[in-house]
Amino acid sequence: MAVLTGAHGALKYEGRTVGKCRDWSLNINRDALEDTCLGNDDRTYVKGLRGASGSATVLYDPVDSNGAALLNSIFDNNASDDVQFVFNEPSGNAFKCKAFLTSISPSVTTGDIQAVAVSFQVTGPIEGRY
Repeated sequence: MAVLTGAHGALKYEGRTVGKCRDWSLNINRDALEDTCLGNDDRTYVKGLRGASGSATVLYDPVDSNGAALLNSIFDNNASDDVQFVFNEPSGNAFKCKAFLTSISPSVTTGDIQAVAVSFQVTGPIEGRY
């Protein structure tokens, strides 16, 4: 049985791997819409719209132009929104979606590499499955 690990995972922006990405997460949800009728004794629901958001920790390396392009996209209103969350590069398991940065939180620790926490908002459908 194959087990997915983060060892071969990646975050891609504009089709290029953000080389120094420590972790990422993608939260996919669906609304539950109540459709209970007057006189019913129990509530009932139907499926609503899907939505998603995500986050990642990018290790900033000035030499990595792909990482810099992702981080700088928050300043550009016309930036690409092509983001791909890859589980396992060799198997190709991935979620592909259109998303844009909603926040960046740079931090630095003395003697450590600069880590930038970023958050995404997905717009439109999400392609891919486990």
